[in-house]
Amino acid sequence: MKKSGILTLLSFLFVATSFVNVRADVTILTDSDLNGAYKKVSYSRGSVHDPSIIYDTISNPSRPAFYVFGSHLGFCRNSLTTTTIGAWPLEMGGGESDRCTLFADTTGKQVGYANAYTTHQVTKVKNYLGEEVAFGNFDAHGWQFKDYNVQGNQWAPDMVYNPTMKKWLLYMSLNGDHWCSSIVCFSSDKVTGPFIYQGPVVFSGFQGTYEHNSYAAANDWQHTDLAIATGATSLPSRYAKGDKWGTYWPNCIDPCVFYDEEGKLWMAYGSWSGGIWMLELDETTGLRDYTVTYPVMYSSGSDAANQTSDPYFGKKIAGGYYVSGEGSYIEHIGNYYYLFISYGFFSPDGGYEMRIFRSERPDGPYVDAKNLSPVMTAYKMNYGPSATFNGGMKLMGGYQWDLMPKAEIAQGHNSAFTDREGRSYVVYHTKFNDGTLGHEVRVHQLFVNQDGWLVSVPFEYHNETVSQAQVDSEESVGNEEIPGNYQLIAHNYKVKYDTMAYQKPVNIVLTASADDPYSGTVSSTYTSYSGTWTRIKGTDHVEMKLGSLIYRGVLTRQTVDYSNIPAVCFSIVSSTGQGTTGATAQREIWGVKADAKAAIKYTLDNLTLPVKDQQEVTSNLSLPTTGKLGALVSWISSDESVLTSKGVVAGSGIITLTLNVGKDEYAYQKEYTLKVGDYMSISDVQEDPAAERPVYDLLGRKVDRATRGIFIVDGKKVIIK
Repeated sequence: MKKSGILTLLSFLFVATSFVNVRADVTILTDSDLNGAYKKVSYSRGSVHDPSIIYDTISNPSRPAFYVFGSHLGFCRNSLTTTTIGAWPLEMGGGESDRCTLFADTTGKQVGYANAYTTHQVTKVKNYLGEEVAFGNFDAHGWQFKDYNVQGNQWAPDMVYNPTMKKWLLYMSLNGDHWCSSIVCFSSDKVTGPFIYQGPVVFSGFQGTYEHNSYAAANDWQHTDLAIATGATSLPSRYAKGDKWGTYWPNCIDPCVFYDEEGKLWMAYGSWSGGIWMLELDETTGLRDYTVTYPVMYSSGSDAANQTSDPYFGKKIAGGYYVSGEGSYIEHIGNYYYLFISYGFFSPDGGYEMRIFRSERPDGPYVDAKNLSPVMTAYKMNYGPSATFNGGMKLMGGYQWDLMPKAEIAQGHNSAFTDREGRSYVVYHTKFNDGTLGHEVRVHQLFVNQDGWLVSVPFEYHNETVSQAQVDSEESVGNEEIPGNYQLIAHNYKVKYDTMAYQKPVNIVLTASADDPYSGTVSSTYTSYSGTWTRIKGTDHVEMKLGSLIYRGVLTRQTVDYSNIPAVCFSIVSSTGQGTTGATAQREIWGVKADAKAAIKYTLDNLTLPVKDQQEVTSNLSLPTTGKLGALVSWISSDESVLTSKGVVAGSGIITLTLNVGKDEYAYQKEYTLKVGDYMSISDVQEDPAAERPVYDLLGRKVDRATRGIFIVDGKKVIIK
């Protein structure tokens, strides 16, 4: 490799783009310098829909393990000591098949999933008055809407270790049409089962309208725990809503069970329909704590659709009026409880995306940075290009980095956890724009920005060790590492989801201030991505003003997905509540500065070149000018009057066309000698040396055939070298 002055070498960058990170000099790379600059990496993937992560430090504290449970008994596991959290090499449990080993009956005898919901262990509970009463058997399969099976309707489980019971508790939603669903609790001594049915936690759809597998429609509420929870002796009129149930009341699926910071056990649940609700659970049984009562309360008026508290369903924390929202998850990180909700439909073309609200209390009220509540007081479209409610901090949307084989879209129904080192993560399923319904688990690390809002790092977790405490107190990314050429992806709101729209990266450049290494400018061909950056001294926190919005977030080091390429990254969010309620409100932005040598080599490996050395050119060339991983590509012609740097034939002659690929402090060049114009080949002149074929110069004078230059032979131009 060798050094070259910036003015002679990097002039090509101004051809490729209108902005450049100007450096004092640049290193010219040779082919040997780029050998081994990167390698591609493949992953083993788990395919679990609606993944709930279990971080098991109980079974073997010296060897924590990770388990993921999901819909349809999807189940896989991994160990942090063997590979990354996000790669799941072992499928377990057998899914909904005869191989399923997850369940046992009340005697401990293994049973198939179809027989796991019939008889429960708990026979007595304390009711709403604190009196011990019989907990007569509740057949959850019998409660499902008539002719609904267990198979295909075991949805979105969640699990927690209960130290009071010394049991692992598995909460499963058993879905039925017309809201005839329930959430039930199973327990096991082991995280892998077998699990025994403890009893139901909450029912929905009781209103005397729809038949069930084992019960008639009339007085169906008597086959629920409504009387134990509220003392009801008849069905309260507020529940008799017929086919309008979903406007008022939840569909009891999608449990999220967690302990708050004071040790109380909670369950959030619900999907679309009447919203997301919360109940306190009894640590001694894992079931509902019936001694905790909930008054009837309204956000306004006295319409049941505006109830924010209900004696049976508990406290509403989000949704209502059939506004989209499901898969709620609550995790305490730093100073707040964060409520994750997936808006939209879960299909690849359904607009699925994760939004975040926060609260200082586990049961809310939850708000976003614009102080918007997720609780709805009327129907509003809350995703897609027609959205009128753009509340919630959008964690990410559809995107595709250069090395990704396909775009990842419809990310959602997440869980989250914080490990023993204080690192927090989001775990979700992603789908793809490949025309299938395939899905895979993904894990990204989370950080809290200066305003207390979560940001997700751009790439999957690959055993990075940085914690929130380090980000808050150390400069692990050096100031000299921040300037350079980045790729940027902005996770906009109001995405046209029906076409499976997704974002591809655009190039930006961060330049350091001449007198302050903690600040500088951001340059881009897009006004909304141009502005300034400032690094908070003594930390890895960063603030950027891009366009008219203020973004705050963190600097991290990561590895580019599907490769071993190191990168300096930033994750920022517009968390000041600024901006419109449209595409840019509260959006998150990712920036990635990949290793320069790797970016140059990967670009070279993926360029389709229309030229080779000594090639004859008679028509315009389509010269590639798009680099990868933030590298810039341009071409320089030695004679613009013959062939322009854009590949346009302008005359005739022999020229040198130079390919330039550069990034940050490195560049690679390759020269091609081209014969441009309407020329005969020299072989045409030499094919019959004895022939009398006069050679003339361009002025028509006869010359010796051994003379070098551009001449006329048989009326055609020819180059003789």
